[in-house]
Amino acid sequence: MNSSKVEKENTHEYHVASLVAYAMPEQVSDVEAAIIAIDGAEIHGTSEKGKIVLTIEGDSHKGIGKKMDILRVHKGLINLSPVYHQVLDEKADENKEENYQEIK
Repeated sequence: MNSSKVEKENTHEYHVASLVAYAMPEQVSDVEAAIIAIDGAEIHGTSEKGKIVLTIEGDSHKGIGKKMDILRVHKGLINLSPVYHQVLDEKADENKEENYQEIK
């Protein structure tokens, strides 16, 4: 069994990170294509000057980091800055929902 599958089975976490990327203006469309190709990545806004606001979702800190590393090496990317990282415990949310249903 590969390590990413083991990691996913052992965690109930959901991670979402927001980032700001700065691309060379003439490379924006190439950088956008690279972002869209990453599973769990979504573009929320782009400026003509090369600023791209995006989020990346995953099931671990390591998974988010690997996806960021894929973008960092893109030749058209000048900078990639994390803005916020949220971790949610999906198992805790399930338990809260079950408890709420029992109270009704």
